[in-house]
Amino acid sequence: MSQEKTEIDVDGAGSSARGLMVLGLLGGLLIGGGVAYYLMKDQTAGGDDEEQEQAEPEPAVPLQAIGFERLTVPIYRQIGNSRRYIGNFFINIEVLVEGDANVIAVRRSEPQLQHAFISAISSADLMREDAPQQLDMDKTARLLKQRGNSVLGSNIIRDVSVVEAMRIPN
Repeated sequence: MSQEKTEIDVDGAGSSARGLMVLGLLGGLLIGGGVAYYLMKDQTAGGDDEEQEQAEPEPAVPLQAIGFERLTVPIYRQIGNSRRYIGNFFINIEVLVEGDANVIAVRRSEPQLQHAFISAISSADLMREDAPQQLDMDKTARLLKQRGNSVLGSNIIRDVSVVEAMRIPN
């Protein structure tokens, strides 16, 4: 009888051990499959990023500066409902554009741009709030960029900078 008892115990332990082994294998496959899926998902996402990075870099076209020097502009300051003449200013401006075609377009329209710049500066209140006798360079640059692009009919002008603004003594 003792032999039968040991055989019965071994058979019962063997079937539960096999069941545990099957469950362990299934769990390992599930975990391994999840890890493989996660790694493959990262590789495909990384591949898309690499393709996007390769597609994005285009040859950068350097900005070219076109100077408008010694524009003589009458400056007025708005005080209430009246405009007060401040004086004449000599203004040096640089217009930044991309590419040779845009440089040609700006050079071809230079007289119209000069007129538009002078008209825009003399009709707007561009003086600094803290120093009413000095021209606000940032306001002026934004206004001139907007006016220049409206004259040219598109977004050709990338940036405008006022290099120098000197008041002419009266």
